[in-house]
Amino acid sequence: MKHKFELLFLVPLIFYFTSCNNKIEKNVTGKSELALQEVPENVIFQQVLVNHSRGDNCLVQFELKDSLKLKHIKNQFYKSTTGHLYQKTVAQREVNGHLADVIYFNGYFSQEIDPLSFEELDGWYAKDLNNVYYYRPTSGGMLIVKLEKADVKSFKILDGHYKYASDKNNFYNETEIIEGFKPNQTILTLDKKKRVRKMLCGNKKYKFEVVNE
Repeated sequence: MKHKFELLFLVPLIFYFTSCNNKIEKNVTGKSELALQEVPENVIFQQVLVNHSRGDNCLVQFELKDSLKLKHIKNQFYKSTTGHLYQKTVAQREVNGHLADVIYFNGYFSQEIDPLSFEELDGWYAKDLNNVYYYRPTSGGMLIVKLEKADVKSFKILDGHYKYASDKNNFYNETEIIEGFKPNQTILTLDKKKRVRKMLCGNKKYKFEVVNE
């Protein structure tokens, strides 16, 4: 799964002229799919663009030279004249035969973000007043994925980690819920550096990966 993230933000180049009024359908597993086009394998964690109430078309991204077409909201967030939300980000692209950092405005993420209350947490997560997001740097910029079941008020990153977190209902490994472990029934074990190393819930055990042993 980790390898898929590294190519994730190369995909918006392909969809540059894709309009934001593509229909969204639900399959039997409840995952969003594009009705009008096939979603490439390496964007399975991306959110498809949502419809605007006015039905206006919008681009999936803007280049830096087109930034005057966007209105700055707060920090890295901007809006187009159609009301679509974009984030200013840096991607690695091939320029004259070599990779270079290029600034652009990406609109290929959940439009539920509240830019005014959005804040980065320690590690690969962020939140606003309404939702929690998986927020990870990639070679194409920042990846933003809404965690559908996360509780905003109780959500926190586990001590000593960047990709593990918990709330009052679940433990998380990046975007995935760690099944079978309820926080109010789970015992956490710390190592000498106060990092969470293991957890026990009934007869189930889970060992966390630790960076810099």
